[in-house]
Amino acid sequence: MTSDNRRDTPRSTAPEQVALACRIIAAFGHEDLTLGHVSVRPAGNERVYIKRKGVALGEVTVEDVIEIDLNDSDCLSVPGMHLEAAIHVEVYRSRPDVGAVIHSHPLYATALGATATDAPHLEFLAHDSVLFEDGLGVYSDSAELITTTQQGRGVAEALGGRRVALLKNHGVVVVGEDIRWAVMAAVTLERAIHLQSLARSLGTIEPLSRNAAEAIFPAKYQDGLLDEYWALWKRRFSPRSGTESSDGETGA
Repeated sequence: MTSDNRRDTPRSTAPEQVALACRIIAAFGHEDLTLGHVSVRPAGNERVYIKRKGVALGEVTVEDVIEIDLNDSDCLSVPGMHLEAAIHVEVYRSRPDVGAVIHSHPLYATALGATATDAPHLEFLAHDSVLFEDGLGVYSDSAELITTTQQGRGVAEALGGRRVALLKNHGVVVVGEDIRWAVMAAVTLERAIHLQSLARSLGTIEPLSRNAAEAIFPAKYQDGLLDEYWALWKRRFSPRSGTESSDGETGA
């Protein structure tokens, strides 16, 4: 993943982007009670905007978005912060190219991360999987909640320069140049793994070659197309005002 496609995010619109992204991924299989979180870091900024705990992904509004400073050593203790916010903080600190981070528990991606292998593999079966031409990282140190700086750094190391890291027996971490790319990766990852599961159940799979995947990528995943997809999602999933916000106070 490179920063070539990163779109500048004004600080004033970052909360709206977080709220919309939460609602989008909830509609595509990422919602799990009040668990899971999305964050955005505007380009050239050390401020991060992240979903608060206590609300489900599908009900997030701008009032449910917290602002933190990555330079603040106590940023993980901000009221309302998710227990696993260390994932976001440490990924941003290690990856200047990343403008958005998602952690969630989608069914198929979590199942792949629970298979008996140190390197769960995503085959190039269709265009969806081509987005992950650099493979999947795997964090296998523990299946516990990622609550400490050391654990967050471990996740960042497992992610490396990729778009995705599977957390063994836990869930996924997905990143993007900006929120459009992160959401696209989160939605597409679950579709690609679901397709792989179906294909294996139907017969012997016949993956695309790496050369074919590399040829498809620039045509399929263009920045202009991401603008179209984001506009579509905005029409369908834009949250209304904060009257929908929940008062809950728990959530990992």
